[in-house]
Amino acid sequence: MKKLHTGLYFSNSGNKNRLIQQIKDNIILWNTIDLSNLEGLLFSSITIEKMIDEEFRHDKIIVCTDENTSLSTMSSGQQKRALLSYLVKQKPDYLILDDVYSNVDKTTQQHITEELQKLSHTTLLIQIFYRKADLLSCVNKVLTIDEENNIVNEQSAENFISLKSKYSSHPNRFVLPANNDNYIHVANPLIEMYSVSVSYDEKPVLNNINWTICKGEFWQLSGPNGSGKSTLVSMICGDNPKAYNQDITLFGRKKGSGETIWEIKRNIGYFTPNMTLRFTRSETVENMIISGFNDSVGLYTEPTDLQRDIARSWLNMLGTSFQKKNFQQLSIGQQRMVMVARAMVKHPPLLILDEPTIELDDENSMLFIEMVQSIASEKLTAIIYISHREEENLMPDKTFELVHTNKGFTGNVKQKTR
Repeated sequence: MKKLHTGLYFSNSGNKNRLIQQIKDNIILWNTIDLSNLEGLLFSSITIEKMIDEEFRHDKIIVCTDENTSLSTMSSGQQKRALLSYLVKQKPDYLILDDVYSNVDKTTQQHITEELQKLSHTTLLIQIFYRKADLLSCVNKVLTIDEENNIVNEQSAENFISLKSKYSSHPNRFVLPANNDNYIHVANPLIEMYSVSVSYDEKPVLNNINWTICKGEFWQLSGPNGSGKSTLVSMICGDNPKAYNQDITLFGRKKGSGETIWEIKRNIGYFTPNMTLRFTRSETVENMIISGFNDSVGLYTEPTDLQRDIARSWLNMLGTSFQKKNFQQLSIGQQRMVMVARAMVKHPPLLILDEPTIELDDENSMLFIEMVQSIASEKLTAIIYISHREEENLMPDKTFELVHTNKGFTGNVKQKTR
């Protein structure tokens, strides 16, 4: 009998954890698939986090590979490969797939696709996905889920794919606030790295990296999981001691010449999705943006009138849907846009965006990319954009691609063609 593989097209406004529980409890899909007598498992970063917690608390390895001893030592791509292999061996009746392609490189994406295609012949698959392009080819039916976790539409996968997107791009949607003098006084180039090599426990990671970043340049940093992207960024941010005794110049200061972490960080705006987890207090969007002046989690000093004026100009740029709102009331996509405004409020010469569109739905990812392109188009703030996903409307000037060699990963510069 052919399996009725089902996709759940989800938005950032819904409650994913509750949706997963509703599937397990046979509440939301009972009219389509009866799961009451079936045993299911969850393929998700949620499962990985729980297993890593078990490893630490009980000193017990649940999932491992030949190359690694535990999940906590693996890259995100290795974690997903290992988890999928482990879950398949349990022979579940059904598998809930939660955003299967997030934070993994193209090779791992292809591996996951092939493994799930084979698994689809024997195991029922229920795919939760945010992006239309991520729908697995083996899925037969797609249910659209609203922000209250209700099914609002049900159609064949073929009809779902054929529908045109209801979201339209508006390149001039975001008008950025006027800049200050930060860009004028900073050195150019901003970042210079020559013959930089890094090893951990005698294992080479980066090899002979040569990278120069100038004012206003828009870079995409790419490379497979485990290629050293995080190491490279941490050296630029001044957080990695491996940067000492290397030929690195950050914002006109030679690394190790007596510069402070603060002197480096005041020139950098940084955002990665995990940062939003640190902000749990009830803060207004305006206060969230103001906190970017001091890179603090919350406000601990009274802001100046100038700081409030600058923050309000960014708030106005975001639009009326952000006005007089609490940060916790916003959707995931809206929160990320606020976090970029927070990173930009001090008008940094360099903005680093690390996998910023993970778990964003089609509409929110489009808005986010438009905001990034607006910043890039001013040619004042240099951008390093890190992602495994090719975004349709993202237009970096250059790509710095980390490529494997027998001595670690080295960097190749690619000029983007329009």
